[in-house]
Amino acid sequence: MAKDDFVPYLLQLVSNALSSPIIEREIAFVVDLFVVAALTFIPIIGLPLAIVYFLVKDILPFSGNTSFGKSVSPIRIVNAQDNTPLSKQFLFKAVVRNVIILIPVLNIVDGFYLISTGKRLADIWVETDVVSYEESL
Repeated sequence: MAKDDFVPYLLQLVSNALSSPIIEREIAFVVDLFVVAALTFIPIIGLPLAIVYFLVKDILPFSGNTSFGKSVSPIRIVNAQDNTPLSKQFLFKAVVRNVIILIPVLNIVDGFYLISTGKRLADIWVETDVVSYEESL
């Protein structure tokens, strides 16, 4: 990359990061991590409950077809084709999105991709979008 190309490239990265709901996504993720951690304290069934919650958190019907973290932030996960919220019929998409977080190398690449483009690789692979709540309604 030429020296003259670096500044516009850096400005584009910053613009992408600020125009996407990255901060809201991170807040939602931290809240969901607290939920997972709290579930692990339940004797005997806590760890299995935490694992199940983490894998299917994006389609919980009792929190508006979204995770607890996303329910406190103004974002939702929607199907990219028709902009409908994820639900039980999209179980595979929800699980794949969350399994990628558990694979260290993919998680790192996914994070860098999110910062540079404003979208996770997992979202591209399973054809989902993260939108602000007002856009998804």
